[in-house]
Amino acid sequence: MIHFPTIWLLLQRQLKENSRIYSIGIVVLLALLLLMFLVVHQWRDSFSGAVQNGVFLIGLFISGGLFSSHMLGEISKSSSGMWFLAIPAKASEKVIAAFCICIFLFLGCFLLLYYFSESIYLFFIQKWHFENMLHPFKNGFYQLFFLYISLSGVILLGNVLFGAYSFIKTLLAGILLLMVFGYANGFILQLLLPEVNILSSMAFDHFLFAHLGENIKVSLDPVNNWWSSLFVRGFFPLAIWVAVWLKLKEKEIG
Repeated sequence: MIHFPTIWLLLQRQLKENSRIYSIGIVVLLALLLLMFLVVHQWRDSFSGAVQNGVFLIGLFISGGLFSSHMLGEISKSSSGMWFLAIPAKASEKVIAAFCICIFLFLGCFLLLYYFSESIYLFFIQKWHFENMLHPFKNGFYQLFFLYISLSGVILLGNVLFGAYSFIKTLLAGILLLMVFGYANGFILQLLLPEVNILSSMAFDHFLFAHLGENIKVSLDPVNNWWSSLFVRGFFPLAIWVAVWLKLKEKEIG
């Protein structure tokens, strides 16, 4: 059974022991966001709209990936791995603590820093108004949060699976798997529909094919799209985090 006071102690330990690096990270992230807004403003003629979305996307996944790689990173180091595994807490409690910090704490801090830097940017260009600010729940942009949850889980899983340089190994393995999966998806579609020329495809979403000189997009019907969204946004992130828990538990037993 999960012991919530133990999770609270793990959260306190993580924040206390890493308070300095977290403070430095906040300053660096704020500087990175302001720098990206400065670049967007200086070369505004080279960008065509939705620049705030781009800054948000780049900032979230770069900083979030690096932050997640720090969690459970002690396992990748032989000097501290045994000590971490010996902490009197269940693997499930350690994973829940990591989830709370990587998802809730980081996302909360990131959103505060992003909107602070965005406000400075909008004030600087004399367009400060609530309607000009980024709305995460507009046009399905909130789906990035589910993607971030999956990314954090994958990076944590890499920390548990790999030894030294786990972050780089995880990125390389992830890129390779995405490439293989993308080509396999297109190959299977072409086998199922040999009479059409598949131009591009996105698994669980749509594919594009050429017909009489026009590009035609085929999307999932509403029912299958609902099940696809449930899988991508619900089952897949959950499966990744469960895999982190299982591998961590396996290391403790071993």
